Amino acid sequence: MQVDPASMAMQLVAIERQNMDKLLKKQMDSLKGQQSAISALNTKLSSFQTMLKDLNKASNLQAQKADMSQEGIMTVTSNGKASSGQYSFFVEQLAQSHQVGLSLDSETDPLPADGVFSLTVKGKTLEIDLATFAPGATVKELVSHINGAMDNPGVKATLVRTDGKVNMVLTSKDSGEENAITLNYSGDASDALGVAVAGKTNITQAQDAKLRMGGDNPLTITSASNKIENVVDGLTFQLTKAQKSDDAPLLVTVAQDQEAVTGSLKKFVDSYNELIDELAKMTSSDPKSPGALSSDSGVRSLKSMLSNSVRDLPNGLSLSSLGIKTDKTGKLSFNETDFNKALEKDPELLGKALMGDDGLLKRMSDSLDPYTKRDGALKGRKSGLEAGEKRVNERMEALDRRMDSAYKRYLNQFTIMNQMMQTMGSL
Repeated sequence: MQVDPASMAMQLVAIERQNMDKLLKKQMDSLKGQQSAISALNTKLSSFQTMLKDLNKASNLQAQKADMSQEGIMTVTSNGKASSGQYSFFVEQLAQSHQVGLSLDSETDPLPADGVFSLTVKGKTLEIDLATFAPGATVKELVSHINGAMDNPGVKATLVRTDGKVNMVLTSKDSGEENAITLNYSGDASDALGVAVAGKTNITQAQDAKLRMGGDNPLTITSASNKIENVVDGLTFQLTKAQKSDDAPLLVTVAQDQEAVTGSLKKFVDSYNELIDELAKMTSSDPKSPGALSSDSGVRSLKSMLSNSVRDLPNGLSLSSLGIKTDKTGKLSFNETDFNKALEKDPELLGKALMGDDGLLKRMSDSLDPYTKRDGALKGRKSGLEAGEKRVNERMEALDRRMDSAYKRYLNQFTIMNQMMQTMGSL
């Protein structure tokens, strides 16, 4: 009775390699699972660290809001560092961009063959030599040249057609008196362009914004822009409408934005708890469902570091003084009522406990740097796992080579056995 050499050889090789295949597959699955977990952890830590840095800004964790007695006149925003209280303002006038109109009889008439047309804003001048234009060039080419000039001082040109005539309208890109446009033309004053420059119309005057602050002896704040910053500490004004002379002053009340501050604290607590949950899953030693990083001492140290960091507050303070408590699993819980009571007693509490270079947020963010930086611990751990994966791949390739040799050996042996049986059967 003869056997199929190829089939028998394959069966023996399969039996011979099955244990090693299982072992190598288990090792590879573990390495890939750890790599995936390390990548996910790195992403979560980076996001958490970004959140910590954002919260460590007065505009978030010490957010303020401005309530106004009238809407539609201006908006007021705070960076969280303004003095709380009530302010009185009166918007006397808005900033305007200078707009000049030059009236021409036709947009198809050629420009003068020579002469220099110049525009000046804040001491910067664009000089246009008309002799450089192609013969027959029109005001359209002049407009294109102004808008495309590399040394344009901040002027936008456009054509406006009315009553059969065309107006070249020049608008300063920036508002304010300092950005007024000065025109000059050195050509023949009697030609069309010379007449237009001489008869120019100020469609809109260049104008600074004026904002009065205070009551009996108000301070006048002037600005080239309707956005006024760095005048009143911590406040930014965006003026939208000038008031009439007999209008009542605008009363602005600046106070802490309790809802925004509470929301920021809740965000911190929720983000921290999500990270702790994820680390607990990754490092779980449950035999039924072990975590991908259950044997990783570095990640376990990270978990311990985070748990310790929430107890490391400056000035002898604790999270419980902010209405935040820690449960037996290491997760945080936030009590808004307790927080509001604590803040009422000490309005500076958040700054003392959480903010600044010595606050919890900065300390916690700094403690994550060894893990999240480009050459940090997680990067090194991932590189080690990649090296381990490479070694397992090499062992798999070596196993394939050995099994290929074994297959050829078995195939040869069974082929010889068939030949011997065939010879014996013929005797």
